[in-house]
Amino acid sequence: MDRKAWIVIIFCTIGIGINAWFASKQQPLQPAPAAKNAAVSPASGSAPAAAAPTATVASAPTAPVPPSAGSLPEEKHSLTKGSVTWHFSSRGAGIVKAVLAGTDQIALNEHGREPIGALRREATGNDAVPYKITAKTDKSVTFEGVAADGIIIRKVYTLTEGDKSDEHLITLSVTLTNTGAAAFKSEEIYLYAGAANSMSPDEALKPSFFWNDAGDANNHDTSSFGGGMFSSEKHEVRASYPRLRYGGVMSRFYATIISHISKEDRPGKMWGTRILLDHSKDKFKDMSAASKDYAIEAAISLPAVEIAPAASQTENYEIYAGPKEYHRLSLLGGQRDYVMFYGMWGFISRILTHVMRWMHDVSGNWGIAIILLTLCIRTVLWPLQSKAQYSMKRMGMLAPKMKELQEKYKDEPQKQQVEVMKMYKEYGVNPVGGCLPMMLQIPIFFGFYSVLQNAAELRGQPWMWVKDLSLPDTIHTLHFSSSLPLIGNHFDINPLPLIMGVTMILQMKLTPQPATVDKSQKMMFTIMPFFFLFICYNFAAALSLYWSTQNIFAIFQSWIMKLYMKDPVLEKIQILPKGPAPKNPFFNPANPNHKEKKIKPKSPKLGG
Repeated sequence: MDRKAWIVIIFCTIGIGINAWFASKQQPLQPAPAAKNAAVSPASGSAPAAAAPTATVASAPTAPVPPSAGSLPEEKHSLTKGSVTWHFSSRGAGIVKAVLAGTDQIALNEHGREPIGALRREATGNDAVPYKITAKTDKSVTFEGVAADGIIIRKVYTLTEGDKSDEHLITLSVTLTNTGAAAFKSEEIYLYAGAANSMSPDEALKPSFFWNDAGDANNHDTSSFGGGMFSSEKHEVRASYPRLRYGGVMSRFYATIISHISKEDRPGKMWGTRILLDHSKDKFKDMSAASKDYAIEAAISLPAVEIAPAASQTENYEIYAGPKEYHRLSLLGGQRDYVMFYGMWGFISRILTHVMRWMHDVSGNWGIAIILLTLCIRTVLWPLQSKAQYSMKRMGMLAPKMKELQEKYKDEPQKQQVEVMKMYKEYGVNPVGGCLPMMLQIPIFFGFYSVLQNAAELRGQPWMWVKDLSLPDTIHTLHFSSSLPLIGNHFDINPLPLIMGVTMILQMKLTPQPATVDKSQKMMFTIMPFFFLFICYNFAAALSLYWSTQNIFAIFQSWIMKLYMKDPVLEKIQILPKGPAPKNPFFNPANPNHKEKKIKPKSPKLGG
């Protein structure tokens, strides 16, 4: 059997396995047991009492007749706390949208197919139960409805109060009462978590749905549904977790988190899919990324429901709908700050977040806080940077000798490598001495980059000519009569990325290059600033400000070192021959009281 046949067999086997796994996830739901009809209406204003199940059918209450979905008019209610207004509807008995005022000026769940908190009998289904508002105040609202199988559903939304309260946090209590004659069981009842979308189609960070399984948090963004070289496009993602603490959806700066409040973690399921947005009639219609702009929606399952006749089951949740601010989320607890997803250098990002927030409290401006923190980081790393530049200068002085060895042993690569290492040893030069200090700086730079990329605190915050640090610092837009390659019909003038590109070129001119740099590498170093300028041109102003500030500081550092640091001297080091170990410096042979210590052999210890 040839290689092609084996490849075909392997791919077919993988495809069969994936198809079997996907089919197992798509098992049809078992229909709920039929309920008996009677004219018993659900109690309003208070939760139904949980009765102990009995052995006889006669002791169980008969199910009330549920009204049709269109028979009840839509009822609306709003709750306001601080800068957040929660808009409720009886269609789905949930939060249609959460409007954030202040510097945010955004509505969450704007593209949701249902209200947040809608109860689905299946992840992809809709909540068709007709609800009505049975109680409402300025702090809470209560919905009640009867499902077709006789299950009475009661939802109570309440604004939070106390130490762990927040204007973006609301509680939800879901009570299911079984009025049927048989036990009701299901593992496929979901709470809709809403939908999240980007503020602009060209955002680098795509919306995603996330989950927390006993501290193990992860997420899937909209690009993960598209498939790739070894996977096909996915319509949805389903997964089960043994200890599901919360789930939800998020964009770059905002998140909706549904946390299950319980004494112990319980199993749960997550479902998510993406929605293609239509920008044909909005301000993004001429943007190339608008044709592939997706929102994301998700649902989190209730723990396994098992209700005896005449019994009830209540599950309590907290819904957070607001900005992804690390400080705010960490104060709320429940590991909600894990949704920041800083990456592998998250511990550094958390430290820098606290420091930047403190600097903002001192300076009163987020732009100044970014500059101050960047200067502090560069100052702390100054010794490492100085050592790297000093080592690179010494490597540069070895360049002529390096070329001589390359010419002398051009036909003997192994011999050439041995002689090069010998030369390094003779002159005491460490070939990685210039790279190692730079590698130690990378975690800090990437950690700070993640902080600025996810900081919702920067939304709407100005600095000098910058109106919003979370957006590009566009001061003027040039419009063209025809579309230009790589530019399009218009071009935004963003000063900070241009400053970043110029300072990067100056920095490379002042930085000594290693001795092993050839023409192709020099060309790459020359092109790199223009490449970074191209990919970072439309980045947030905060990122460009950080990068420009550190480039200016690096130029200043190189200038100072050139003025005050002595040039290294290249000379061979003296290698002392190995000999006997030196004697005790305090030993005096003329003193009879001084005796050399003799090491006595010790008897071996038994037992290991």
